[in-house]
Amino acid sequence: MNRELVLVAAALAVVVVGGLAVLVLPGAVSDPAESDTGSTVERPGEVGIEEVTIAADDITGASATLTVDTYLAHHGTPVENVTVVHRVTDTNTGLVEDTRELEAPVLEDETEQLVQGDVTVPRESDYRIETIVYEDGTRTVSTDRRVEGVEHLTPAYADTGVEFHRFGTDLPAVSYTVDSTDDDADRVTLDVSTYLTNTGDELEDDLRLEVTARQDTSNVVADSATVDVGAVEPGSTTTPSVDLTVPQGYDYSLDAVLWTDETIVATSRAPANLGPGNLTIDTADTKGGLEVSDFDETTAEPSRSSEDSYDEDNDASTDGQPGFGVVAAASALLAIGVIARVRRETNT
Repeated sequence: MNRELVLVAAALAVVVVGGLAVLVLPGAVSDPAESDTGSTVERPGEVGIEEVTIAADDITGASATLTVDTYLAHHGTPVENVTVVHRVTDTNTGLVEDTRELEAPVLEDETEQLVQGDVTVPRESDYRIETIVYEDGTRTVSTDRRVEGVEHLTPAYADTGVEFHRFGTDLPAVSYTVDSTDDDADRVTLDVSTYLTNTGDELEDDLRLEVTARQDTSNVVADSATVDVGAVEPGSTTTPSVDLTVPQGYDYSLDAVLWTDETIVATSRAPANLGPGNLTIDTADTKGGLEVSDFDETTAEPSRSSEDSYDEDNDASTDGQPGFGVVAAASALLAIGVIARVRRETNT
């Protein structure tokens, strides 16, 4: 009997000691509310395109360099080995004009990262710029932009704030008055003036104006003159003028050309009705500008030869055009004689 009591007492002692061990050892019993791993699972890293902006940079006579800013948005764990590719395609021909590959820094901390690069295209067409993001060589997201009006970007050598004033109506920037007439020589002198406005922020003082009178039907130059424009303050308008002497009785186009050094920077045209006709010229402003559009985001005039020059001594041009009637009349009489001769031979 005593032996059985001893065994029971020993068993109870083992149970009590085990319970005390459980209470003493920290973490021996897990909290059911805690996860099995005891830590939070991080979200995998992701990279998206937040925004793409395009701006004109270096403009020459033949090409345009465009700066493409790509803003990448980061989420989750850090992402390495990210590449941004810009591919430029001519929308008229479908040919790829330029491709630029850029390495992005490590993306982390849920921040936005700017990746900046340049592409160069001919200054003559419209383009589609596709921006593609690669992670470890795998395409993850892309977006497109369309760029139009590249040909209207002004080259650096022709950059000036002075332009022919835009009245917003049918009133041209070139006007004229009859200064004097010489009935004996059948000539009229025109006082031709233009309106030039400095729309920039700096003083302009290296410009000259060339004005040419072209006879309407023949396009022959009757007279031309050049004058220095002088200094034009920002926001100011100046009205340089020249005198042109032309034959009476004809309609003319008055062509005004603005030069800086050896470069044409602006042109304008207006009619001068001195003949029986009523010459009109479309003076509407056709100048365009650079335009950038979104796509859906996914994962000069011909030169005139010396033969066309106006011969003041003979009152006629060397190609049978004004000034402007003697040679034309002789040609008409010759044609009538040929027709009459043909008819006589036919009748006989």
